[in-house]
Amino acid sequence: MIISLIPYLTTFVANNPFSLIAEMLYGLDFILINIILFWMAKSLIEINPGKESLSNALEIKNALVIPSIIFILGLILAFLGYPFAISICCLITVIRSIIYSMKN
Repeated sequence: MIISLIPYLTTFVANNPFSLIAEMLYGLDFILINIILFWMAKSLIEINPGKESLSNALEIKNALVIPSIIFILGLILAFLGYPFAISICCLITVIRSIIYSMKN
Protein backbone atom coordinates (compact mmCIF):
# COMPACT_ATOMS: atom_id res chain seq x y z
CA MET A 1 0.00 0.00 0.00
CA ILE A 2 2.83 2.40 0.78
CA ILE A 3 4.23 2.04 -2.75
CA SER A 4 0.84 2.89 -4.24
CA LEU A 5 1.07 6.34 -2.61
CA ILE A 6 4.02 7.40 -4.77
CA PRO A 7 1.96 8.70 -7.75
CA TYR A 8 -0.36 10.66 -5.48
CA LEU A 9 2.48 12.16 -3.46
CA THR A 10 4.35 12.97 -6.67
CA THR A 11 1.31 14.89 -7.91
CA PHE A 12 1.01 16.58 -4.52
CA VAL A 13 4.65 17.71 -4.69
CA ALA A 14 4.28 18.80 -8.35
CA ASN A 15 1.27 20.96 -7.48
CA ASN A 16 2.93 22.36 -4.34
CA PRO A 17 6.67 22.55 -5.15
CA PHE A 18 7.53 24.76 -2.17
CA SER A 19 5.40 23.03 0.44
CA LEU A 20 7.24 21.48 3.37
CA ILE A 21 4.34 19.11 4.07
CA ALA A 22 4.36 17.75 0.51
CA GLU A 23 8.12 17.31 0.62
CA MET A 24 8.08 15.60 4.01
CA LEU A 25 5.32 13.18 3.02
CA TYR A 26 7.16 12.29 -0.18
CA GLY A 27 10.41 11.64 1.70
CA LEU A 28 8.61 9.73 4.44
CA ASP A 29 7.05 7.47 1.83
CA PHE A 30 10.49 6.54 0.48
CA ILE A 31 11.79 5.92 3.99
CA LEU A 32 8.83 3.65 4.81
CA ILE A 33 9.34 1.71 1.58
CA ASN A 34 13.01 1.12 2.45
CA ILE A 35 12.10 0.03 5.99
CA ILE A 36 9.58 -2.48 4.60
CA LEU A 37 12.14 -3.76 2.06
CA PHE A 38 14.72 -4.13 4.83
CA TRP A 39 12.26 -6.06 7.00
CA MET A 40 11.26 -8.35 4.12
CA ALA A 41 14.88 -9.05 3.14
CA LYS A 42 15.85 -9.80 6.73
CA SER A 43 12.87 -12.14 7.09
CA LEU A 44 13.75 -13.98 3.87
CA ILE A 45 17.32 -14.53 5.06
CA GLU A 46 16.13 -15.78 8.48
CA ILE A 47 13.62 -18.18 6.90
CA ASN A 48 16.29 -19.61 4.55
CA PRO A 49 19.41 -20.05 6.68
CA GLY A 50 22.53 -21.18 4.91
CA LYS A 51 21.46 -19.86 1.50
CA GLU A 52 24.56 -17.87 0.62
CA SER A 53 23.20 -16.91 -2.80
CA LEU A 54 20.12 -15.35 -1.19
CA SER A 55 22.23 -13.37 1.26
CA ASN A 56 24.43 -12.13 -1.57
CA ALA A 57 21.44 -11.23 -3.74
CA LEU A 58 19.75 -9.18 -1.03
CA GLU A 59 22.90 -7.44 0.29
CA ILE A 60 20.97 -5.79 3.10
CA LYS A 61 23.66 -3.32 4.10
CA ASN A 62 24.46 -1.97 0.64
CA ALA A 63 21.02 -2.22 -0.92
CA LEU A 64 18.77 -1.10 1.91
CA VAL A 65 20.51 0.38 4.94
CA ILE A 66 22.72 2.90 3.16
CA PRO A 67 19.91 4.31 0.95
CA SER A 68 17.66 4.55 4.02
CA ILE A 69 20.27 6.63 5.81
CA ILE A 70 20.65 8.85 2.75
CA PHE A 71 16.86 9.25 2.46
CA ILE A 72 16.72 10.34 6.09
CA LEU A 73 19.49 12.86 5.43
CA GLY A 74 17.55 14.08 2.38
CA LEU A 75 14.48 14.47 4.54
CA ILE A 76 16.47 16.57 7.01
CA LEU A 77 17.82 18.64 4.11
CA ALA A 78 14.22 19.32 3.08
CA PHE A 79 14.19 21.99 5.74
CA LEU A 80 16.94 23.82 3.81
CA GLY A 81 15.30 23.72 0.43
CA TYR A 82 12.39 21.70 -0.83
CA PRO A 83 13.42 21.08 -4.47
CA PHE A 84 16.92 20.15 -3.31
CA ALA A 85 15.64 17.32 -1.09
CA ILE A 86 13.30 15.92 -3.74
CA SER A 87 16.20 15.85 -6.19
CA ILE A 88 18.30 13.87 -3.71
CA CYS A 89 15.60 11.21 -3.26
CA CYS A 90 15.14 10.82 -7.01
CA LEU A 91 18.88 10.74 -7.74
CA ILE A 92 19.51 8.07 -5.12
CA THR A 93 16.85 5.85 -6.65
CA VAL A 94 18.20 6.32 -10.18
CA ILE A 95 21.84 5.78 -9.19
CA ARG A 96 20.99 2.69 -7.14
CA SER A 97 19.05 1.23 -10.09
CA ILE A 98 21.94 1.89 -12.49
CA ILE A 99 24.51 0.33 -10.14
CA TYR A 100 22.49 -2.84 -9.60
CA SER A 101 21.62 -3.21 -13.28
CA MET A 102 25.32 -2.94 -14.18
CA LYS A 103 26.15 -5.54 -11.51
CA ASN A 104 23.90 -8.15 -13.08
